[in-house]
Amino acid sequence: MKIKTASELLATRTLGSFHQSKLSSPQPVTVLPQKPQRQTAAQRRQALLANKTILAKNTSKAEKVEKAEKIEATTAKPVNASPQTEEQPTPSVPVVAPEPKAATAPPSPSSPKIDIAVVMTPLTPPESPSPVDATPAMEANARLLTAKKTGNLKTVLLEFASIKKQGLAINHHTYNLVLEAYSTLRREGSPLTCMLRVYEEMKQMNVSPSSFTYALLIRTLCRRDVEVQKTVAMLRRQSARTGHILKDIDVLELEGNLGKAMELFAKAMEAGHTQVFEVDLYNQLLRVLSHYGDTGNAVLVFGQLTASAHATANAATFAALINLFGRAGDIQAARRHFAMYQERKATMGAHDASYVYNALVDSHLKCGLLDGAIRVIEEDMVHDDIKLTIIPYNSIIRHYCTVLHLEKAHTVVNQLLQDPERLPQPDASTYGPILAAYCHVQDLNGARAVYADLVKLDIGKSYGNLANYALLCLSKDDGASALAVVEDMRRARLEPDPVLACRIIDFFSERQQVEKAMDAIYAILGVLSPRTLVKGQRQLLDATLRLINSLTHLAPMIQAVQVASPLWSGAKLPLPMALALVDHLLKHHKANSLDAMLNDEIDASLNKFTLLFDAVMMAQLPVDTTLSLCLALLQSMRSHDLVMPFYMVSRINGYWQKSGHVNAEAAWRSALDPATSSSNDDDKSLENAMQKDDDACQKGTNEQHMQKEAAEIDENDALTTVSRAAPAVASPAVPEDPVFAALVHTTLSQQMLDAAMQGEMQTALLHLSALVNSGDGDQLPLPEAARDAIAHVGKQGDIKVAVSMFEQCISAYEGYQAKHGQTKMSQHAVYDVTNSMLIGYAQMGDMQMAKVYYDRIKAMGLYPDGNGYASLLLGSAKCATDEASDALTIYDEAKRHHVKPTTFFYNVVISKLAKARKLEPALQLFDEMRHLHVGANAITYGAMISACVRAGAEGHARRLFSEMLASPTYQPRVGPFNNMMQFYVRQQPNRECVLEYFCEMRRRHIKPSPHTYKLLIEAYSTMVPYDMPTAHRMLSDMTRRDRIRPQATHYAALIYAYGTLQRDVQSADRVYDEMLKANVTPDEGVYQAMLDTLISNDKMDRAAEMYKAMVASIDKSSSPYIENLFIRGYGAMGRLDEAHAIFDAMVDDPSHREKKSAWKQNDDNAASTQSVAAWVQGIIVVREPSTYEAMVEAYKNQNDMDNANAVLQQMLDRDFPEKVVAVVAELVNAA
Repeated sequence: MKIKTASELLATRTLGSFHQSKLSSPQPVTVLPQKPQRQTAAQRRQALLANKTILAKNTSKAEKVEKAEKIEATTAKPVNASPQTEEQPTPSVPVVAPEPKAATAPPSPSSPKIDIAVVMTPLTPPESPSPVDATPAMEANARLLTAKKTGNLKTVLLEFASIKKQGLAINHHTYNLVLEAYSTLRREGSPLTCMLRVYEEMKQMNVSPSSFTYALLIRTLCRRDVEVQKTVAMLRRQSARTGHILKDIDVLELEGNLGKAMELFAKAMEAGHTQVFEVDLYNQLLRVLSHYGDTGNAVLVFGQLTASAHATANAATFAALINLFGRAGDIQAARRHFAMYQERKATMGAHDASYVYNALVDSHLKCGLLDGAIRVIEEDMVHDDIKLTIIPYNSIIRHYCTVLHLEKAHTVVNQLLQDPERLPQPDASTYGPILAAYCHVQDLNGARAVYADLVKLDIGKSYGNLANYALLCLSKDDGASALAVVEDMRRARLEPDPVLACRIIDFFSERQQVEKAMDAIYAILGVLSPRTLVKGQRQLLDATLRLINSLTHLAPMIQAVQVASPLWSGAKLPLPMALALVDHLLKHHKANSLDAMLNDEIDASLNKFTLLFDAVMMAQLPVDTTLSLCLALLQSMRSHDLVMPFYMVSRINGYWQKSGHVNAEAAWRSALDPATSSSNDDDKSLENAMQKDDDACQKGTNEQHMQKEAAEIDENDALTTVSRAAPAVASPAVPEDPVFAALVHTTLSQQMLDAAMQGEMQTALLHLSALVNSGDGDQLPLPEAARDAIAHVGKQGDIKVAVSMFEQCISAYEGYQAKHGQTKMSQHAVYDVTNSMLIGYAQMGDMQMAKVYYDRIKAMGLYPDGNGYASLLLGSAKCATDEASDALTIYDEAKRHHVKPTTFFYNVVISKLAKARKLEPALQLFDEMRHLHVGANAITYGAMISACVRAGAEGHARRLFSEMLASPTYQPRVGPFNNMMQFYVRQQPNRECVLEYFCEMRRRHIKPSPHTYKLLIEAYSTMVPYDMPTAHRMLSDMTRRDRIRPQATHYAALIYAYGTLQRDVQSADRVYDEMLKANVTPDEGVYQAMLDTLISNDKMDRAAEMYKAMVASIDKSSSPYIENLFIRGYGAMGRLDEAHAIFDAMVDDPSHREKKSAWKQNDDNAASTQSVAAWVQGIIVVREPSTYEAMVEAYKNQNDMDNANAVLQQMLDRDFPEKVVAVVAELVNAA
């Protein structure tokens, strides 16, 4: 196909004749004057800067007058100016106006009525504020700009409202800032109503829009129109799949964003602002117009671009025009613009011409000219040496699929596949239309073959085609393939819409394929995002209910309810599901077969019985019926040797209390006693003692806040407690003292507490000082507020403020006691604040001061509360064995003194036992918590699971993990998942189990932590068969999927796997270099992995050099594990002198030597300063049992038993625990 040049086409035509298309009638056109030469980028910038000249803030008055005489002044007043401002002379603004030009052509009849023959007016922005208001206006704009930079639209709007309320001068700069904030910060998909309202306000206030205003509004309207186009297309496809008519389509189309953009463009023309519009703005308008085939407005826009002195049409311009005329059915106009492009492309600079040719191909196809489209691809693009992409071929394939010529579409695909070197290869957009066509004609076999090719590619934008294929599979009774599509969607990070999801579930439900239906629910809910779950919750619940109602046995009904648990709102069983379960129970209850059915169909699962009790209480049945069902469930639990958990006992007791049916409640409690009584007399006495002690010295508990803020117990992290005090609530356990209560200043006390909780420590101190010094000095702080404020301030590290607050409180309380005598309430107040000081010092680790306050409490004849004892335990950490002993000692003391335990107290004690691998005591304490009705939270379960995995008790760990997930109070946390994954990484290596827990974490939408990814790396890199590519890919996955930046510990895991396990030093070095390129600073863990690699591969000299580099670059800890590696390495090579030198350079007591820089030592012996031992001597490294073991083993391997015994004797002098010493002694004895 020969395409004429622009010169040939123009031989007998004027410029206006280009637009005599099928869709527009010929109209008279004003011939444009000669277009000036295109300005360079520098010239355009200089002209724009001249238009935006702003008077300097510190310019003298004389300079301003001198400038004003040189320019033409404007006369408009600033908006909202004060009377004083109006009297001031208005500064002028320099103007550089382009030469007036006539417009290019009139719009089509359907276009807005715009007089395009107007003479362009000079570009004159509104005047700046007067000198009086200049500074406030600029400051206001600066505040708006700062608010905009926060990225919060609400902040910008509040600041804008504040400016208007203050009556400050508002100019076009102010409005532009607000409009730009709307444009950039609005939520994607939201209409522009509010933004346009600001523009209307701008006009009402007589603020003239600038060129920037018009450009910003037009761009934003165009972007919004594209959003609407995509959304409408998606909704129409969805409507075609579901058969439902969606009203949203009409609402979106009524926005009329393009019409509003063209109205603004017309106003910009009248004001002369189009002269400074950039070419990309024109292109954006043309692309939107091309979607509608609006040739009239396109002619108008292109005419303005042609007349512009600041912008010139580029390849994107002509591509948009060619597309537009093709959509309008005017192929001749499309070809004319293509010819114009060919004539000008040499002057456009470097660009991708394929887009223009692709547009020409698409235009031919839209006009039904298939042969012409093929000629453009096979002849014109080849002749003009245009890069062939897949885009024009996909257009040809779409055309064939539209007319259902599927064989020809396959021919094109085969042609591409057979010549991969010359032709582009198919992508997802190639196979998508073919798959859609097969789905349209209901050809499952053809669709299945195409789908197999499609899923091998990137299907991230192919949701519609995947959904159509899934629906086709369902219509052809192939539910398994439809469910497989959901899995393919998951891999591509897509998710099925609620309608498709429900159809898949209903497919299996209607065919009584219960297991597959539950698999479908599980798979679908695991793919859906929280937002989609909320949006489709009602539909998915209905689909699950249809499955439940089709079942005839209780066990699968319960299973279906549990599988659908992600649909529960707030972990609460949905009422329809509860009623379905209760209906089944009632059916057997009426038939007197309930007991038999429960015993036969329900296994020994606490979760299932909990679910049934919840359902019965929600159903609001008659009292007798509810009681009968509860008793039957209780009896069935006993037959399965299950004990009702404390939270369920409490819940059911509360239900009966609220019901007000005394007889039913009595009957329930009577039946419950045998099930809840404790066989442990000590636990009974402890519970009674706790109750008695409530009247003596216990205050309102703050354990719930302690639970929320206590840090997660994890294998790698010590338990930390940044607990937050509970709101001040008067304790009912203390007898009322009317005189004391009358002197308490509640308002100032609450203000003090609020300031402390908000981190305003000095403000809190001021409130307290004002309180105790008010009136006659008799005012008292509320004890609970003082307690909580002091505890919080102390835990935040402001111990001086805490001490000051404590002293003022004590002075006030003791002053009261001096006047009125010691009462229970005043004693309790002193106890509260003293206990808070103990907690603060203990959690800071200052045990000496904590002991001072501990003694003060004992001098009162009282003891710390549960949280006080827990804090003492946290602050007195030694080694793991000592911590366990201290934990049990403190526990025994608290129990002996009848201190009421809290969840926080149990969490700390259990965590210490877990660290020492003392599982049995931990399990006993966990059971004790249940008997005492002390609630277990996620931290408790995390500590218990940690104890189990450290002790290798897999069964206990899995049971507790399942119990935790089923707990009504469970809050998703990553720690317990990490504990289970770590167990299967390091103790019982099992990659499948690791991935099982990781997938469950994903299903519950719990974000992995950096430690999670380290465990995944280890799972792939330390278990045979090694999967190093996947392990390495975790570094990019953590950033891409969870926005976690790889840390040194992740690289250390890879280095260890390559270098130590696989003896691949070269790969370990590559990982180390990769880490440095990623700007990750090596830490001690990385150095340990590298040193282990080098020492394990007999590269001791390199290891020594790296050790010196490590000591010089990081502040190494006193841990001896790296030095132990050198002892083993030198020992294995027979270099015992060097090994022992390192051993001697270490210390038993770090307090006996000050740390100093190794590279600054006195260099008396050059050889010794180069040794590792010399560098060890320059830092503090403490010998641990593993150090003695390494040294003994080195001597033993070289048959030097005398020195081995000497090292063992040195170890015995350290008073290590017997079990630890026994391990080293066995090495000596075995020799």
